[in-house]
Amino acid sequence: MNQAFSQAKIEVIILVVLTAILLWIYPILGLIPLALLAFLLFFYRDPQRKVPETPGVILAPADGTVTKVTSIPCDYVGQGSWQVSIFMSPLSVHINRSPIAGRVESVSHHPGQYLPAMNPEAPLVNEKRIYLIRGGVKVKVVQVAGIMARRTVSWVDKGKELVQGEKIGLIKLGSCTQVTFPAGYKVLVAEGDKVQGALTIIGEEN
Repeated sequence: MNQAFSQAKIEVIILVVLTAILLWIYPILGLIPLALLAFLLFFYRDPQRKVPETPGVILAPADGTVTKVTSIPCDYVGQGSWQVSIFMSPLSVHINRSPIAGRVESVSHHPGQYLPAMNPEAPLVNEKRIYLIRGGVKVKVVQVAGIMARRTVSWVDKGKELVQGEKIGLIKLGSCTQVTFPAGYKVLVAEGDKVQGALTIIGEEN
């Protein structure tokens, strides 16, 4: 069982039992939990990723669509940092990965609301989990819960040494992941672009 799918063990057991019972008694109704089971198998998929061997780049931390690219002040990364927001639909791979190789300096959970992930206010007020990672540069990765995604999951702790593209956690159902990196990098993506976690280069050194 892959690391992501292990998050749905209870749901899978319930759906398997329910499907078996309904298929035996009411075959048509049994198709409903069977369809839900198929969706879970699809949602928690964990495809293999071959990380680009390109020095001095920032990789996308998640699959999805770039919804915002902006320059912001960041206490951890620095003034004029680049922030890229990526929206993950329920059909996206929901595993999050480290944009750089480095050491996890902190992982913090922040309770909050559950606005839709596409809402501009969501990253500010929604429940989130923040990762501060220091390697050759410093980056900040934020998992933002949404109206459907009500739980963020972390697979790393403070002090862990990460290789670039290593899995750090996931968000259940539709959600948003943000990455903030230094101003000295050139942003290679724009709003509307599709990206893949640990595969798409979103920033490179100037």
